[in-house]
Amino acid sequence: MTTPATRLQFTSVRTSIVDGKPLIGLKHTAKATSGLPVSTVWIEMPPEDVKRLIKTLQETLAELGDE
Repeated sequence: MTTPATRLQFTSVRTSIVDGKPLIGLKHTAKATSGLPVSTVWIEMPPEDVKRLIKTLQETLAELGDE
């Protein structure tokens, strides 16, 4: 079974301080193949997790030859 892919429209970013520690929030908005909007909840991550995510995305792009 395959899941229909959504088409990412944009990613919103916000920052906040929780218990004295910075968090970076990400929220994706996309359109389903039917054209209906799809939105995720905010994902809050500490900066070091965001850095790891960026590194992973860069490595994946390099593997695809999209650098």
